[in-house]
Amino acid sequence: MFFPSAIWKLKAREALKNNWLTALLILLTVNLPSLLVQGIASFTGNDLLLRMQDAIYASMTSAGVPDAQALTEALRAMEDSAGIWLMQGLNVLAWLITPCLALGMYHWMLQRLAGQNAGYSTVFSRVRLFLKSIGLRLYVALRLFLYMLPGVALSVLSLLPVWTANAGSQIELMTSLNTAMTLMTLSSIVMLALGIFAALTYSPAEILMAGRPETRILDAARQSKALMKGNRGQLFSLYVSFILWYLLEIFLANLAMSMFGTVAGLMVQMLCSLALSAYMHTSVCAFCRALTQQGDATESTEDTDPNAE
Repeated sequence: MFFPSAIWKLKAREALKNNWLTALLILLTVNLPSLLVQGIASFTGNDLLLRMQDAIYASMTSAGVPDAQALTEALRAMEDSAGIWLMQGLNVLAWLITPCLALGMYHWMLQRLAGQNAGYSTVFSRVRLFLKSIGLRLYVALRLFLYMLPGVALSVLSLLPVWTANAGSQIELMTSLNTAMTLMTLSSIVMLALGIFAALTYSPAEILMAGRPETRILDAARQSKALMKGNRGQLFSLYVSFILWYLLEIFLANLAMSMFGTVAGLMVQMLCSLALSAYMHTSVCAFCRALTQQGDATESTEDTDPNAE
């Protein structure tokens, strides 16, 4: 049965009414480990991406090409930097802490959708599922990778024209390179489509485990797959319906940055991002909760119907 996205967003607004501050605090708590690591890395100058960008820019010659020796020395200095490795360890630690907090966040949203009173401490209610929540994320990541494998194989095969081209013929080499680039673009589209399909398939897994903590990892993934059968389009349209809100967030952040400076712009962006995440996740929870209730009602009817067999 198809329901427009507006219904789930309406349910989310009703659940968040008079509870926006709690929602923002919960979302901030879930994102706090990664935010702290990013802040420490930027403050200490040990951000890996920024260091790599600086190394590439510093190795550029006047001709616009990087100097191989200078780039190698910069990368070797990064490899010997204890701060870089410490930041990577902290990133791993933040990643390990986040899943159980996310389950607590979903549990709070499900309680609010059910009309129950739930406070800020609910975000820690699923800490006991620390290992199970990590296992679920790893399993979902593995499933996403397996779904995307055909696209990866096509990307590798797209280089076949270059490998088989005659290296002595510049025209043939350029033609094969153009063909390979076209095939690479098509394979990237295929990989992206498969990745989106898999992400939609397993999106409800954490929500299901948050609502039913006794659920095993494989059962949560299987239930998520069964729940989304024939409903991926609805979930996709629900996510797409938030695009205008994201554009509004970018506009407000840029406006605040131009009027009040960088710090104010970053604060506005963070607050808008947290509020929008709360709105979107609660809407998805409302959608998954309705599908779960519908599935439970169907199973109950089949169990009590004497003519079910």
